[in-house]
Amino acid sequence: MNSTRSGRRRRPSGFAIGLVTISSVLDPGVVVLAGDLVHAGGEPLLRLLEAEMEELAAVDTSLAPAQIVSQPVLRGALEGALAAARHGLFTMSR
Repeated sequence: MNSTRSGRRRRPSGFAIGLVTISSVLDPGVVVLAGDLVHAGGEPLLRLLEAEMEELAAVDTSLAPAQIVSQPVLRGALEGALAAARHGLFTMSR
């Protein structure tokens, strides 16, 4: 467990526990995090979460902030839909 400034041990956050749970099942390699909390915490928050995750599990998962700040899920869905439409329109199958 991580130590606080006073030397006391502290428990990993629920956020880190949730990330480890998901990473243990999916083994993604990289988890991209978005939202106001991640944006406000920046790199220090990501490094803290990575340290907590390392403590909890043997899964080697890196964390990265989302590059798209405004509605990343909606934008990702839109990009996926556009890619599928382009593929359907411009791929000729005979």
